[in-house]
Amino acid sequence: MDKHQFTVEVALEFHRRMATIIAAVQAGMCKNGVHDLLGYATDFASGEARGRQTLVLKSRSRSSYVRLQWETILGDGAADRQLVDDAIQSAINELA
Repeated sequence: MDKHQFTVEVALEFHRRMATIIAAVQAGMCKNGVHDLLGYATDFASGEARGRQTLVLKSRSRSSYVRLQWETILGDGAADRQLVDDAIQSAINELA
């Protein structure tokens, strides 16, 4: 996505991808036998301030931080997808 153009569509896609990360971590926790409901909070910047995005994930007794660049979250390349997948797996490992 064009990093110089911030539109409603870009914001919606960003939130959709963050929701996908949350869902993947929740599913991974369940597969590992942890049936806590995942709580989350985001600290993100949009517009000209885009950069590192933080997603805080919490189970009953543990927390995990997913920190990725805006461009990585919205990226469609293999390297971006791998970074997102690695962050998801790391969060699952920390929470399970």
